[in-house]
Amino acid sequence: MADLLSKDMIADLILNIINILVLFFVTKALLYKPIKKFLNARKERLEAAEDAAEQAKTEADAAKAKYDGLLADAESIKAQAAERAEKEAREQAERIIAEAKTQAAAALEKSNKKAAAEHDRIIADAKDDIVNAALDATEKLLGRVVTDEDNRRIIESYFG
Repeated sequence: MADLLSKDMIADLILNIINILVLFFVTKALLYKPIKKFLNARKERLEAAEDAAEQAKTEADAAKAKYDGLLADAESIKAQAAERAEKEAREQAERIIAEAKTQAAAALEKSNKKAAAEHDRIIADAKDDIVNAALDATEKLLGRVVTDEDNRRIIESYFG
């Protein structure tokens, strides 16, 4: 019986090995290939996502470089505009100052002319007052009115 048992055991062992091999191949055919296919698809999706992320990063870096360039250009334009505005303001201030100097010179000249005219008028009034006072004094000294003929005679004797 030991021999039989052993033959039964060997047969069971062979049968179990065959069952294990059949189970292995069936499992491999039913589970391994679909799981491998699923894992490969997942790996491809991850690689595609990584590629897309890398491409997006490259595009973002390019866009950042472009916008940095635009920002630098804008800063340059801003600096030029500020410089231009400052130059225009300086030129306008110089024009205003020159105009003010011209107006001041004109006002000074006008004032000088008015002062000279007033001076001439005062001198003329003073001469008239002196002449009138001299005539009044002469009339009082002579006791008579001095005529234009008297004045001509005095002038001719003085200058003549």
